[in-house]
Amino acid sequence: MTTQSNTNIGKYNILYSRVSTKTQEDNTSLDYQKCNLLSYCNHNSIPNYIHIVDVDSGSIERNGIKEIKELIAGGLVDTIYITKLDRLYRSIVEGSAFIKLCLDSSVNIITTLETTDTTTSTGMLQINLLMSIADYERNCIADRTWSGKVSTFTNGNRPHGNIPYGYTKKNNELTIVSAEANLIKEMFYTYSDYKSLSKVKLMLDGVGATTRRNKPFSRKSIYNILKNKLYIGSVSLQDETTSGTHQTIVSKHIFTRVNNLLSS
Repeated sequence: MTTQSNTNIGKYNILYSRVSTKTQEDNTSLDYQKCNLLSYCNHNSIPNYIHIVDVDSGSIERNGIKEIKELIAGGLVDTIYITKLDRLYRSIVEGSAFIKLCLDSSVNIITTLETTDTTTSTGMLQINLLMSIADYERNCIADRTWSGKVSTFTNGNRPHGNIPYGYTKKNNELTIVSAEANLIKEMFYTYSDYKSLSKVKLMLDGVGATTRRNKPFSRKSIYNILKNKLYIGSVSLQDETTSGTHQTIVSKHIFTRVNNLLSS
């Protein structure tokens, strides 16, 4: 492994740490990364370093990565130090693009736990292999998550998403919240009578009904409730629908009538 004891004057060495969730932030993972990187810098006499931290799963570009890119664009980065390569990116496409950006800008990347280093051909081979493994692991996680959703759906349970208005979850099953369920029934009957989302909203505002975020119901939120097949006992996964195991809130008759009116 190559150490960077002779940093270019005016340039920074970036120590980068990342965890995916707030839960990980509260445990030792982030502290461990920081301690490891600082220990490495002290042992190898690496000066002029700054520590950048992200708490993000990596689904969108993270603030720390944005900051590093801005420093790179300004010609202010000598080397990026990380504990493991997957702290940068788990996607091989995004990771490779970032590594190319670094190499094109004469910025080195060194990992402290995987002995990889962009200044050597062996290090580059290791980086490409590790990025491929990280991408494979990410795809495996996605496959397992999808398999779990399919299994849940096949068993008649709601496979994903927030618990909808009118229900709560007990013992991993949907159960009815009486007060909310009564409001949902009133929404369907009011729309059936007046054929107007505005009339439904007026009714809800009149009784002081609010969403779970303590905000008045909007026409859009009312529309989504009236279109939700969960209330007649169905569960959906993408374009497929099957009978659920939970209790219904409205009848199929009123649901069909309301949705025919909405469509027309």
